[in-house]
Amino acid sequence: MPGMKRLATRADVLATLAIVLLVVGVVAGRAALRRLSPRPSPEACAALLDRYVELVLRAAAPEPAASDVAERQAMAREAAGERGFVRCEADLTQAEVSCALKAGSADDLERCLP
Repeated sequence: MPGMKRLATRADVLATLAIVLLVVGVVAGRAALRRLSPRPSPEACAALLDRYVELVLRAAAPEPAASDVAERQAMAREAAGERGFVRCEADLTQAEVSCALKAGSADDLERCLP
Protein backbone atom coordinates (compact mmCIF):
# COMPACT_ATOMS: atom_id res chain seq x y z
CA MET A 1 0.00 0.00 0.00
CA PRO A 2 1.31 3.45 -0.84
CA GLY A 3 2.17 5.67 2.10
CA MET A 4 2.76 2.81 4.55
CA LYS A 5 6.19 2.48 6.03
CA ARG A 6 7.83 -0.91 6.01
CA LEU A 7 9.32 -1.80 9.36
CA ALA A 8 12.88 -3.03 9.32
CA THR A 9 13.11 -6.73 9.78
CA ARG A 10 15.56 -8.35 12.13
CA ALA A 11 17.60 -9.48 9.11
CA ASP A 12 17.80 -5.89 7.82
CA VAL A 13 19.02 -4.63 11.19
CA LEU A 14 21.61 -7.41 11.49
CA ALA A 15 22.83 -6.84 7.94
CA THR A 16 23.22 -3.11 8.56
CA LEU A 17 25.03 -3.77 11.82
CA ALA A 18 27.37 -6.24 10.13
CA ILE A 19 28.24 -3.70 7.41
CA VAL A 20 28.92 -0.96 9.97
CA LEU A 21 31.10 -3.29 12.06
CA LEU A 22 33.01 -4.41 8.98
CA VAL A 23 33.77 -0.83 7.97
CA VAL A 24 34.83 0.10 11.51
CA GLY A 25 36.96 -3.05 11.69
CA VAL A 26 38.74 -2.28 8.43
CA VAL A 27 39.49 1.30 9.46
CA ALA A 28 40.65 0.30 12.95
CA GLY A 29 42.65 -2.62 11.57
CA ARG A 30 44.53 -0.43 9.10
CA ALA A 31 45.33 2.07 11.83
CA ALA A 32 46.55 -0.70 14.14
CA LEU A 33 48.71 -2.28 11.43
CA ARG A 34 50.20 1.10 10.61
CA ARG A 35 50.93 1.78 14.28
CA LEU A 36 52.62 -1.62 14.67
CA SER A 37 54.67 -1.39 11.45
CA PRO A 38 58.44 -0.99 11.81
CA ARG A 39 59.63 2.61 11.82
CA PRO A 40 62.50 3.91 9.68
CA SER A 41 65.90 4.61 11.17
CA PRO A 42 67.26 8.16 11.46
CA GLU A 43 69.69 7.28 8.66
CA ALA A 44 66.84 6.18 6.37
CA CYS A 45 64.99 9.42 7.12
CA ALA A 46 68.10 11.46 6.31
CA ALA A 47 68.44 9.54 3.04
CA LEU A 48 64.77 10.28 2.29
CA LEU A 49 65.32 13.99 2.83
CA ASP A 50 68.41 13.95 0.60
CA ARG A 51 66.55 11.98 -2.10
CA TYR A 52 63.64 14.41 -2.05
CA VAL A 53 65.94 17.41 -2.44
CA GLU A 54 67.73 15.70 -5.33
CA LEU A 55 64.47 14.83 -7.11
CA VAL A 56 63.08 18.35 -6.71
CA LEU A 57 66.28 19.78 -8.18
CA ARG A 58 66.13 17.29 -11.06
CA ALA A 59 62.58 18.41 -11.80
CA ALA A 60 63.86 21.97 -12.24
CA ALA A 61 67.04 21.04 -14.13
CA PRO A 62 67.48 17.47 -15.45
CA GLU A 63 71.23 17.45 -14.67
CA PRO A 64 71.86 19.67 -11.64
CA ALA A 65 75.47 20.26 -10.60
CA ALA A 66 76.61 17.86 -7.88
CA SER A 67 77.78 20.81 -5.80
CA ASP A 68 74.32 22.41 -6.04
CA VAL A 69 72.68 19.16 -4.94
CA ALA A 70 75.07 18.79 -2.00
CA GLU A 71 74.53 22.42 -0.96
CA ARG A 72 70.75 22.11 -1.05
CA GLN A 73 70.84 18.81 0.84
CA ALA A 74 72.96 20.43 3.56
CA MET A 75 70.46 23.30 3.76
CA ALA A 76 67.57 20.85 4.09
CA ARG A 77 69.36 18.89 6.83
CA GLU A 78 70.06 22.15 8.67
CA ALA A 79 66.41 23.15 8.36
CA ALA A 80 65.38 19.74 9.74
CA GLY A 81 67.44 20.59 12.80
CA GLU A 82 69.65 18.74 15.19
CA ARG A 83 66.92 16.29 16.07
CA GLY A 84 66.71 15.19 12.45
CA PHE A 85 63.61 14.54 10.45
CA VAL A 86 61.45 13.68 13.51
CA ARG A 87 58.14 13.43 11.65
CA CYS A 88 59.65 10.80 9.39
CA GLU A 89 60.76 8.61 12.28
CA ALA A 90 57.49 8.99 14.18
CA ASP A 91 54.85 9.02 11.45
CA LEU A 92 56.20 7.02 8.52
CA THR A 93 56.70 3.30 8.18
CA GLN A 94 59.82 1.58 6.95
CA ALA A 95 57.89 0.38 3.87
CA GLU A 96 56.81 3.93 2.97
CA VAL A 97 60.38 5.23 3.25
CA SER A 98 61.68 2.30 1.15
CA CYS A 99 59.09 3.08 -1.51
CA ALA A 100 60.02 6.77 -1.47
CA LEU A 101 63.74 6.05 -1.76
CA LYS A 102 63.08 4.04 -4.95
CA ALA A 103 60.99 6.81 -6.52
CA GLY A 104 62.11 8.26 -9.82
CA SER A 105 60.51 11.68 -9.34
CA ALA A 106 59.41 13.96 -6.52
CA ASP A 107 55.77 13.24 -7.43
CA ASP A 108 56.36 9.48 -7.20
CA LEU A 109 58.12 9.97 -3.86
CA GLU A 110 55.17 11.94 -2.48
CA ARG A 111 52.75 9.20 -3.59
CA CYS A 112 54.59 6.76 -1.30
CA LEU A 113 53.85 8.88 1.75
CA PRO A 114 50.53 9.25 3.60
